[in-house]
Amino acid sequence: MRIGVDAGRIAHGRGGVASYTRELIRALAAPGVEHEIVLFDLDGGSAFSAAVEESFGSLPQRVRIASDTREELKNLDVFHAPGFAIPAVVGPTLVFTVHDLTVLSHPECHTLANRVRTLASVADALARGATILAVSEATRREAFRLLALPVEKVEVLAPILNPCFSARSDVQADEATARRLGIDNLFVMAVGSLEPRKNLERLLDAWTELPDRLRRTHQLVVVGPDGWQQRSILRRLDGLVQTESVIRAERLRDSELAALYRRARALVFPSLAEGFGLPVAEAMACGAPVVTSKSSSLPEVAGDAAILVDPEDVDAIATAVARVLEDEGLRRDLRERGYERSQSFARDALLPRLLEIYRRAAQRLDV
Repeated sequence: MRIGVDAGRIAHGRGGVASYTRELIRALAAPGVEHEIVLFDLDGGSAFSAAVEESFGSLPQRVRIASDTREELKNLDVFHAPGFAIPAVVGPTLVFTVHDLTVLSHPECHTLANRVRTLASVADALARGATILAVSEATRREAFRLLALPVEKVEVLAPILNPCFSARSDVQADEATARRLGIDNLFVMAVGSLEPRKNLERLLDAWTELPDRLRRTHQLVVVGPDGWQQRSILRRLDGLVQTESVIRAERLRDSELAALYRRARALVFPSLAEGFGLPVAEAMACGAPVVTSKSSSLPEVAGDAAILVDPEDVDAIATAVARVLEDEGLRRDLRERGYERSQSFARDALLPRLLEIYRRAAQRLDV
């Protein structure tokens, strides 16, 4: 097959969609895959080739950047849109990833521009007869409930984890990463952009509720870029940073993030709603115990390998964090279960199903 992928998000995007796109391409470029892969930048921009080289280094000959977008699109068997852009000339052989539908289920957590862009892209994909690829069963159920899609029109495939998220480590290098970021104590992590859906304000409330003995010996490390509707979040965060109880790292490379996961006492991810919740899978793969929400896709991703809490209950979040920090046996159990659970998101587990979805879409069959 000749498979096209919109790779523009690796140059022009950030966060979960950019990570999803990078690992999708890395998997398709892996040894053993025989198909031709053509990378497009539907957003346009001069930085695309440099971003591809920075992300992947040397790619096999069968993976290349499109030289003439319009003409090369006509010669594809299937085109995968992992972000929001859809090419104008591709017919029904389109695979469109829906990462979440929180613009409909939690509209108050999004800007108007974000809601309009997402819904316009989904509507365009549906009008084109695309195979809809949901990143979780929860997102698939949302598609049925909110878009009234028939069951056979939506497939589920989890994001592929970057193999750098692994429990195997260079202990000295991981320690150096923590020191460079100013982490000089035991610590808990929170990962996600500063936006209302990530529920950081309730986590900060929970952090201040912890017993003094725990806050004296632990720091909270918040990793994530600026988002939207974040003024009150930033105000709270900046106040706690001044006390040195909280550290903020705006942007980290995946290798640095993995180093912190491996050293963390826990990841706390009390998001209000997620299509998947990539930090949960990343943390489990690195051996970090996880506390996360019992809502949306997060119980599906975590399985029995995390402590699940009501994300709107500050006391419940604080109690769960305290349990993990004070119980070494619980941490060990969560690490072991989490690592085993994370293997279902590895490339070898997901790539065969991805290629089968492409093949069926290219033949214009219902997946």
